[in-house]
Amino acid sequence: MKKNRRFSTALNVVAIALAYIVIRLALTASGNRSIENLLVQVSFNIIMVVSLNLVTGILGELTLGHAGFMAVGAYTSAIMTSLVFPQSIAYFPLALLIGGLVAALFGYLIGIPALHLNGDYLAIITLGFGEIIRVLINTVFSPWTGGGKKMFNIALYTGFTNTFWIMVICVALIYMLSWSRQGRAIIAIRENEVAADASGVPVTRYKEMAFTIAAFFAGIAGGLYAHSIGVLDPAKFDFNASIDYLVMVVFGGMGSVTGSIIAATGLTLVQFFMAKLVEYRQLAYALLLIVMMIFKPSGLLGVYEFSLTGAITHFFPKFGAFADKMEQKLKRHHANPIPPDVPYYEYDVTNNKPVLETVDLGIRFGGLQAAQGVNIKLSDNEIVGLIGPNGAGKTTVFNMLTGVYQPTEGDVKLLGESIVGKKTFQITYAGISRTFQNIRLFKSMTVLENIKVAFQSRMHYTMLDGALRDTYFDREEDGCDQRARELLSVFGMESLADVNANSLSYGQQRKLEICRAMASNPKVLLLDEPAAGMNPIETQELMQTIETIRDRFMVTILLIEHDMKLVMGICERIYVLNYGRIIAEGTPDEIKENKEVITAYLGADNEEKEGA
Repeated sequence: MKKNRRFSTALNVVAIALAYIVIRLALTASGNRSIENLLVQVSFNIIMVVSLNLVTGILGELTLGHAGFMAVGAYTSAIMTSLVFPQSIAYFPLALLIGGLVAALFGYLIGIPALHLNGDYLAIITLGFGEIIRVLINTVFSPWTGGGKKMFNIALYTGFTNTFWIMVICVALIYMLSWSRQGRAIIAIRENEVAADASGVPVTRYKEMAFTIAAFFAGIAGGLYAHSIGVLDPAKFDFNASIDYLVMVVFGGMGSVTGSIIAATGLTLVQFFMAKLVEYRQLAYALLLIVMMIFKPSGLLGVYEFSLTGAITHFFPKFGAFADKMEQKLKRHHANPIPPDVPYYEYDVTNNKPVLETVDLGIRFGGLQAAQGVNIKLSDNEIVGLIGPNGAGKTTVFNMLTGVYQPTEGDVKLLGESIVGKKTFQITYAGISRTFQNIRLFKSMTVLENIKVAFQSRMHYTMLDGALRDTYFDREEDGCDQRARELLSVFGMESLADVNANSLSYGQQRKLEICRAMASNPKVLLLDEPAAGMNPIETQELMQTIETIRDRFMVTILLIEHDMKLVMGICERIYVLNYGRIIAEGTPDEIKENKEVITAYLGADNEEKEGA
């Protein structure tokens, strides 16, 4: 229950503390050292799987060299405690932190080139990194690591208590990151990278951030491994180790932190109890994976998170009212909501300058001239149509206006300043927002979360604020929630705020995409075939929605549309594009009578044109 985040956090802390006490008492009563060692292994495996899921599941980028970061952290931490610091447990946290930071540095350096690639290329680069690290351990760093031999005499500092609480802290930090503005941005990239960029998310920056954080926590897990085993063998960090952790991510669910915890725990237990049956263990893994892919291809939890509050409320409905009451008590009385920093601009039209202007805009793809000499001027608070036959270059013009394509000629001026050369998210900041011909929503998110993604660029709390859930985090998140619901009410969708976007009807999804575009407070709104696929009733509602947006938010609207009834009904001016050139411009009545427009649409020759 996201609305009860404070109470849920408090309840989770109590549950974790009780779980630790029960396990600790059980270990003390049994006196079985091997069980304690197993639980230590479960703890650092959970950190590894959750950190890998941050990249592979939450971000949606496949990496095959995660064990390499674990190796970096393990050897760095071991060298720190063995050769640099005195062998005292007082220096262990520092050594562990240094191991994580060195792994994060490797993650950042690898991420810069790797994350500009996708799919197989990224997987191959990270796979190569994992193997290169093992080679470096055996060669370049052999004076400290023992070369191809094992590294012995590593101090044992990590019993169950230390490892458990370090694991809890690491997992909590990643979990809270995933439910912050930074986490929403990362999930948005996974859901639809183009839409995330258009919503104001700096995609490359967030990819590098997620990759670096995941490497840091893998380094922490490596340090725990080194100081719980006491021996390091480079062979333990090979490709198979990375695949083992990837399998755990798949089992738990690509995108679910709680699923990763369950899978890491369960499969580590399988490894332990089948330790003497190595061949059968691999067979069991394969069979489990096949069964999972057949009956639950999205993993145990998919992209969803287990909620202790939600589970209790499901079985005891009255608990929900109690949770709401406790949530109100836990709210900080001085923490008034801070709405996102989104000023509402009013353009001064007395100087008769256009809001948006293109000057001889054009683009060439190799030998193809897709657009040329496009001159468009949009004034404040007007609705303008951009029409033309299929393939005329309308969406290409939109892509140039929003930085998806960089023009090869001409200029684009927003409020008198050129925006050519800027990236898409920077143009969104500047004041241009858009929708897409094919709906691009973040479908695993709720309606409210879709809107909040577009607000995140206007919010200011840091990752540390998000991790600590401090006052500043609460105030900004509450303010963002409030502003998003207000915006949804304009579109008549406030009752759908907590519904998943993929559960909406087609018309509602179109409205949500427009609502999300408006969340960045644009000066110019670009609508790419907003009525596509709508029935007449939905189209009529859309016309009213567009007029409401213009009147309420004082925004200039440029729309591409094939529905001529809609275009002629709401547009004050219309531009007609054909073969990448503007062939006509005027009022709807002027466009109706323009013979060149009729020719472009009907393909008539001169004689037929007169008859048309």
